[in-house]
Amino acid sequence: MVRFVTDSRARQTKRAPLLVIGAGLPRTATSSLQAALEELGFDPCLHMAQIIPHPDRMETLIEAATESDNQRRQKLIRQLVDGYETVCDMPAVFFLPELLEIYPEAKIILTTRPDAVAWAKSCYASLGFFFTRPFYLIGFLWKSDRLWYRMNMHILDWSKEKYGMSDPFNATSYERHNDMVRTVAKERGREILEFKAEDGWKPLCEFLNKAVPDSEFPKNY
Repeated sequence: MVRFVTDSRARQTKRAPLLVIGAGLPRTATSSLQAALEELGFDPCLHMAQIIPHPDRMETLIEAATESDNQRRQKLIRQLVDGYETVCDMPAVFFLPELLEIYPEAKIILTTRPDAVAWAKSCYASLGFFFTRPFYLIGFLWKSDRLWYRMNMHILDWSKEKYGMSDPFNATSYERHNDMVRTVAKERGREILEFKAEDGWKPLCEFLNKAVPDSEFPKNY
């Protein structure tokens, strides 16, 4: 079971253009992609693991996710990702159309799993508990956990609105999300790399115009 308790990384203060957007759902090797991008020099990469332990970042994410005014929403998204060269996992999943509009030069990587059913089972095993009432009760004393639970309840509503599925962890919602990413990219004339961690360095490096490292591809699922 995944548990984001602490984050030792310092908050970025420099302004940096967003260069890569990892649009794949959680549990599609987003942590491996984060590590790979940073090894290739696209550093730092914003992942949900760098948001959940920080109540201020969680509040910004939730506010952006629930904001209906596009101008205000984009301002909050910039506030969240400013200083990062790349972003993946839920921040990118929530805000893909806006990120493509704000950062027209950013490249899109859609991380996938070989099997949609296996992905759903992995999500339930690692993340399912954090959508339950017991997690809310256990974590009530910690602001970060209260915000995490609140965000997860929003994810349920968001999944129903976007994909017609109140359960975000099933093969159908997985396929619908991936189709949405392909559609959004195509509508904007943006190239997309569909990538599995099993593919290794070569297709990723070719897509990003980087030399292939001598090291083994990260396996941080």
